[in-house]
Amino acid sequence: MALTVGDVMTHNVLTVSPQTPVTEAAERLAANRITGMPVVDEHGNLVGVVSEFDIIGKSGRTVGEIMTRGVISVSPQTPLEEAAHILTGARIRRLPVLDGAHLAGIVSRADIVRRIATRWTCSVCGSFERGPQPPARCHACGATTREFTLEREPAGM
Repeated sequence: MALTVGDVMTHNVLTVSPQTPVTEAAERLAANRITGMPVVDEHGNLVGVVSEFDIIGKSGRTVGEIMTRGVISVSPQTPLEEAAHILTGARIRRLPVLDGAHLAGIVSRADIVRRIATRWTCSVCGSFERGPQPPARCHACGATTREFTLEREPAGM
């Protein structure tokens, strides 16, 4: 079973409108320790993304004047591996996740890195393996994928 964007995306996404002052957007990014956020119109439709780069590298008073338009997006059903290729190939940090026209979430490079660092523990023998999805078989006892449990917060990380 291949992982999808929907398995790792952030659901409760901070957004701003095109009318939001740039200073307010900067404050939100800093306060929430994030590097960018989607820009949505009054109907909740994605119209762009505003990032640290936009704030420090472009001139304007409102988010709508400096935001990046023509944003690459994915759906919750997009394979996680495909999203990783888009993020690295386009050299971007985040992808809005759209369910039709509705903003369903956001997936970032950090979300994917956290998933790769995830531990899968064999419920038969207790051994573990790291990776974005459970191994087909336990390397220690041969148990199948269905005997693995996901540790959301890997120990020691």
